[in-house]
Amino acid sequence: MSRIHLPLRALPLALALLFTQAHAAPLDGGVQGLQAEVQSRLSALLGPAAAPLRIASPGYGGADELTKLLQAPLDGPAAMRIALLHSPELQMALGAEGSNITDMQNTGFPARLRARDEATRLALRANKDWVNAVAAERSAQLLREAKTTAETADELTRRMVRAGNVSRLTQAQSQATLLDAAVALARGEQAAFAAREQLIRVLGLWGAQTGFTLATALPSLPASPTDTTDLEARAMAARSSLQADRLSWQRKQATHVPSNVDERWDALGDAAKVRSQALLVRSEAREAAFNLRTQWDIAHHLQTEVVPLRQFIHDELTLRYNGMLTSVFEVMADSRTRTLSGLAAAEALRDYWLAFADVQAVLAGVSPEGSAPARTGAAAGSDAKAAH
Repeated sequence: MSRIHLPLRALPLALALLFTQAHAAPLDGGVQGLQAEVQSRLSALLGPAAAPLRIASPGYGGADELTKLLQAPLDGPAAMRIALLHSPELQMALGAEGSNITDMQNTGFPARLRARDEATRLALRANKDWVNAVAAERSAQLLREAKTTAETADELTRRMVRAGNVSRLTQAQSQATLLDAAVALARGEQAAFAAREQLIRVLGLWGAQTGFTLATALPSLPASPTDTTDLEARAMAARSSLQADRLSWQRKQATHVPSNVDERWDALGDAAKVRSQALLVRSEAREAAFNLRTQWDIAHHLQTEVVPLRQFIHDELTLRYNGMLTSVFEVMADSRTRTLSGLAAAEALRDYWLAFADVQAVLAGVSPEGSAPARTGAAAGSDAKAAH
């Protein structure tokens, strides 16, 4: 009889344990710790006073938050939040890990580390795609202005040809300038459209959601570049995969002495794996730091010296034209050159923020993805030069 009643007596305890386990994970999937870890690593991009970050989980789809984020012009932090809430790519990665990423597991659990890194990479990619999209739209706007200037010059030239004041060669040159400006604008608008679509893909948006309004400008260039002192050491400490491999190698070295040739080769390979990762992390940190400083120098030079100088030249030429001391064609040509300077400055600002995101990736313990800028600089710039 005892054999029959023992399971019955144990049933209430088993049900109590099952109930406790079923409610151990909150309805939001029990990923508050994971969310806090990701937020800490993205704080430089989200802002120190940012609201708590949310990541999609079985009990939290974030539909209301997504709707709210899409109502205002989309900025970088909002793009990262939407990606973490709505990206199918991230949800597939998290779903594959399951309960291994919840707060029931310690922060050093491999699945938690993989989930943290995957979420961090996605958020950084969303930020960089947002930077590219805003910069591409700004470049397209400058190219629209350049085309308008070329249209004005072409119409004026046609009138002067009819009046016999300029030659047909001048008219042909003006028309060629307009055609070049039209091609540059078409390419710039194509680049802006492609950059926006790339952003839509990483955010996981579709249907009416894709009609969001994009912010009109990137953040201003900071007064000085971000401090990258000791970036190599900080990057080494942040890379969890490196720390895990190093710890594993150290434990193996401490507990087992190779006793044959094969084991010595294995030991050599284990040490080389750790060293290879360390070399990569250090190199990525140095490259990210150098790129950040270089891009800041270029953007600062263009914003504080080149653009103001081009504006001064344009203002002086306008005064001379009003005083009948120069021709309208010289003023128009200078307007196109000024547009080129504006394009270069806009693209340099874009490149700085992309480099900034790469530094944040290094500090967050993941490799910079090095996403290519939207195709606005080389293509649009070279086409616009033909207009000069």
